[in-house]
Amino acid sequence: MKKITIYLSIVIACTILFQLTVCPAQTDSILDKIGVTRGICVVPSDTKCELALKLARQSELLIYVQLPKDKDVEAARKAADAAGFYGTRIFVEKGDLTRLNLADNIADAVVAVSDATGISRTEVLRVLRPEGKALIGRKVLTKPFSEGIDDWSHPYHGPDNNPQSNDQIILAPYLTQFLAEPRYAPMPQVAVASAGRAFKAFGHLAFKKREEPFLNKLVAFNGYNGTLLWERDLNEGVMIHRNTMIATPTTLYLGDDKSCKLIDTATGRLKGEIIPPVNLAGGTFWKWMALEDGVLYALMGEQEQRDPTKRWERDKHGWPWNPISKGFNQPEHPWGFGRNVLAIDQKTKEVLWSYREDVPVDSRAMCMKNGRIYIFRFGSYLTCLNARTGKPFWRKTPDNAPKLFDSLGTYLNRQDWRTNWRTTAYLKCSDKAVYFSGPQIGKLLAVSAEDGSILWENAYSNFQLVLRDDGLYGISGQIDKHPSKKFDPLTGRVLAEINKSRRACTRPTGSADAIFFRAQGGSVRLDITSKRPQWISPMRPPCHDGVTIANGLLYFWPSVCDCQLTLYGITCLGPAGNFNFSPRATEAQRLEKHAGDLSKVARLSESSADWPTFRADNTGSVTTEATVPDRSKLLWRFTPDTTIPAAAPHPTAPVAVGGLVFVSGPDGIVRALDAATGKQRWQAYTGGAVRIPPTIWEGRALVGSGDGWVYTFEAQTGRLLWRFRAAPAERKIPVYGSLMSTWPAASGVIVENGIAYVAAGIVNYDGTYVYALDAATGEIKWQNNTSGHLDRQARTGVSVQGHQLLHDGKLYLASGTSLSPAVYDITDGKCLNDPSPLANCASQSPRGWELSLVGDQVAACGKPFYAHPKYDVFDDTAFNKVFLTSSGGRDIVWVCHQNNKRIMCFTDLDKNVLSKSMDQPGNRFNVDWRRLGIKDKPLWSTDCNKSVAVAVCKNAVVIANETEIVALRLKDGGILWSQPVPSSPVPWGLAVDRDGRIIVTLKDGKVMCFGKIDQVAAL
Repeated sequence: MKKITIYLSIVIACTILFQLTVCPAQTDSILDKIGVTRGICVVPSDTKCELALKLARQSELLIYVQLPKDKDVEAARKAADAAGFYGTRIFVEKGDLTRLNLADNIADAVVAVSDATGISRTEVLRVLRPEGKALIGRKVLTKPFSEGIDDWSHPYHGPDNNPQSNDQIILAPYLTQFLAEPRYAPMPQVAVASAGRAFKAFGHLAFKKREEPFLNKLVAFNGYNGTLLWERDLNEGVMIHRNTMIATPTTLYLGDDKSCKLIDTATGRLKGEIIPPVNLAGGTFWKWMALEDGVLYALMGEQEQRDPTKRWERDKHGWPWNPISKGFNQPEHPWGFGRNVLAIDQKTKEVLWSYREDVPVDSRAMCMKNGRIYIFRFGSYLTCLNARTGKPFWRKTPDNAPKLFDSLGTYLNRQDWRTNWRTTAYLKCSDKAVYFSGPQIGKLLAVSAEDGSILWENAYSNFQLVLRDDGLYGISGQIDKHPSKKFDPLTGRVLAEINKSRRACTRPTGSADAIFFRAQGGSVRLDITSKRPQWISPMRPPCHDGVTIANGLLYFWPSVCDCQLTLYGITCLGPAGNFNFSPRATEAQRLEKHAGDLSKVARLSESSADWPTFRADNTGSVTTEATVPDRSKLLWRFTPDTTIPAAAPHPTAPVAVGGLVFVSGPDGIVRALDAATGKQRWQAYTGGAVRIPPTIWEGRALVGSGDGWVYTFEAQTGRLLWRFRAAPAERKIPVYGSLMSTWPAASGVIVENGIAYVAAGIVNYDGTYVYALDAATGEIKWQNNTSGHLDRQARTGVSVQGHQLLHDGKLYLASGTSLSPAVYDITDGKCLNDPSPLANCASQSPRGWELSLVGDQVAACGKPFYAHPKYDVFDDTAFNKVFLTSSGGRDIVWVCHQNNKRIMCFTDLDKNVLSKSMDQPGNRFNVDWRRLGIKDKPLWSTDCNKSVAVAVCKNAVVIANETEIVALRLKDGGILWSQPVPSSPVPWGLAVDRDGRIIVTLKDGKVMCFGKIDQVAAL
């Protein structure tokens, strides 16, 4: 029997491996069979990258190739690079094919090639998203949905307006599923989701230009990897912030001023329209919609006030409440009133019944559940309709229920960040009760669903409600200093007081184990079991919406705001399950040595006047002993050799050592250029985007990659010496249109006394991993695997959101909004930050990616690390910077406040006074030197409003502006020379080599070098 079982197992295994093959010649029909042209396609074991290249040319897919052998990885990367796709459309990784290095439910398709042995059906299904397809031999395998997944079919989850999901998959803890564009979007917004897709309606208000591309757009996203599937224009002027959008697996229902559109969820095509007879509908304008048991219910009526599209083009922080738009700020609420309630057969489109009120119904106070529809108008009626017949079960008016209407009071025309938007629904229902609460009403009132009688009330006027099986949660407003409460839904008895309130207007929403709402910075996750508020610090929901909970995932949507956040855009979280967030790294598991004797490294001439690391040295001082010429010319220009002009824009800053210049970029390719001629000496591949340039140490180039690995190359030749996986696991996810490790080694690498320091991660809840490695061998000296979860319950702590800095025996890391900078003892890696403030769920830390040493204080400033490179981000404190360095007896201070920047030169500056002034919010990072705590006038100063980088040399200060490079005499600030550049340099994209050559890296991907007139140039 045992032999038979073994034999059958072998037969089954062989059958599966045979099926997991497809001949490359069949690629013409592959796209038809997998059914997608956008998204993520896995092509394992495509050793020559032939299939990947063909798919890339024929579609918009991101292609992931995984190969077990180093030589095949190198060959495939070269092939993809030669075609201009490497690191932008095609991603090649090393890995045993028993497990694909991707997150669960992430790929739209898997296409195996003929030698893809070792891949199991289970593994294919793991990485495929539900309804994703695997091409297996001649068969197509489709992944089914898991049980327990819920839709978010209506704007408030369901027609009851209760924002509580029934999804049983998305349980804490979480891991990032994807980060996606747009990073900013107009308001208002409405979100629904069904069957693995998410739909977002973006409104008519753009406060800055960055939001304008999505004005009046309806957009569909792949719910598992963030791919934009399709978009449609919305009718301009129609207020979208109401219940007029419903998602089903196949049809998206969208009501506007003319009809209810029936839109195909997969393609965005219009399948049909529903236009009821005007004599039954009272008009063609859809004010409210609900779908239950195959019947579409609607409130309809006459045309209403249009709200014109607003493009405010602001260039200041935030946005004003007054004015927003004519409709939002006029005294009377102009939207959503109608007299006619209809029931429409979903299939035939026939009107089943209609009901009319003489006084228009307020659609913000409409909801339904299990065959009962509730309609309301202040001072007129509260009616419960039978959804089958359209006849009232009961009807309350001021005449027959005076106590009810006295308790309801008069309509409150409230709208601001404390109370929420006027367009917000203020009626929710269960099978047993109807709940009034919102900016329009001055209390929380519960009414019987059976007969409309008052059940109970609470005098507090600013609760937002989530009804769960264990109670009714009222989340209070922070400004009121009032506790949030858990009530018995039918008696109003307080079951618990919760010591946390929402920060502002975004609505609370509930998952199976938590309630989410906005914090002072980021989001609060109220844990249902412990009633303890936990902090998701990196992101928050948008102003008109909440966290959407559907498809087994959490969605945090883009906003218009510059609020104190780490991440912007669409952030999606999935369940982490039993993932080990604090594994102990071992060299046997993580370290790969690619050279026999790691001590034998080609020598590179190194000098104290070199620029060996990001911003010159381990304190980021951007100072050098080099002397720049009194006159200059363009010596050379380097453009990466690619067939796609914009394949890899926005390179890293440069470094320069021993006659070589080193750069990398989002394609993950490290390049060494000859500093004298600009000719490329070598290039080497990593598996992900590189944010911080290589560090050059004793003939080695050490670089952290977006694939989660640290690479060490021989600096003279590009030969790989060793690589170390800083990520705790191989798990690639989509990050703003690229594929990247959940834990990229994005901090870069700095080396001191033979020890290399690196941090891996993006955001704290995923975990943050910090290492000290032997720079020569990659061997582990110490590791810290817990600082991402300094608050263990909330999984909040340090994020990897910028570069590193060494000072006074401590390692500093720019780390986002929860706390920044993070501080580690370099002897043992212990995190020295106090975790206790994390329990407050409030952010005061500057979230910028740049670290500066001012006096004895290290401060973070600048943009968020993953901010969109095209968009400026404005803030009154956190984005502003003060940078201090010294050279030749001069102290150089570079300060900026929003768009106002200035370089100042002092003699004998009191650095400690400057350091202390940074702690005073009123003075922080102001360009006025008198408010920086400086007593003496600057020796000289100059405005440099468009500056992005500075280098302080022995004789000059070099400033990289958006349009030119300018050298100023150190002694008096006079201009030595200036040279134009065709595009803006990247932030800190400036280096000076030992011979005084000025190297700049530009956002368009070019590298330019300026030097003295008599230097040999190769243009």
